[in-house]
Amino acid sequence: MATYSAILGTLYIIVGSIEFLTAFWNWFIKPGDDLSLLGLPCDDLFGGFAALVIGAVFFGALPLWRARREAIGFVLVGALLSVTFGAVYLLIVGADGFGTLLAFLSGEKWSWDWLTSGTSGTGLLRPEIWLALLSAPLGYAALKAARQSEK
Repeated sequence: MATYSAILGTLYIIVGSIEFLTAFWNWFIKPGDDLSLLGLPCDDLFGGFAALVIGAVFFGALPLWRARREAIGFVLVGALLSVTFGAVYLLIVGADGFGTLLAFLSGEKWSWDWLTSGTSGTGLLRPEIWLALLSAPLGYAALKAARQSEK
């Protein structure tokens, strides 16, 4: 569980750092610039910060390597945050799709662009969605372990 948390924490820190730094660059250093690295969203300062926080929470589970069972709480909170933000981004993609459907029904041409770009930056390609799917099994395992330790 500690290894899985460390891997997810590292992935979240990488994604969050890139998103935060490119957004900071595009907002404050060179306003209006479109700097983007690895295809990640380039204007989501707060999404990048949220990913950094989730990564830091997952790193709080590292004491599990020394059999400190109280660190399971960090895994639970990290997985809960991860799944919550992933669900928010999925809802944004769904709203973009619904907006495209409404535009189509009002006479505009249909486009599948909402799947890969849209309000959330990269649509379904948003890394937080996929990281949330990766963290869900870890959250389930942590919840199961926490319940067993209560007995």
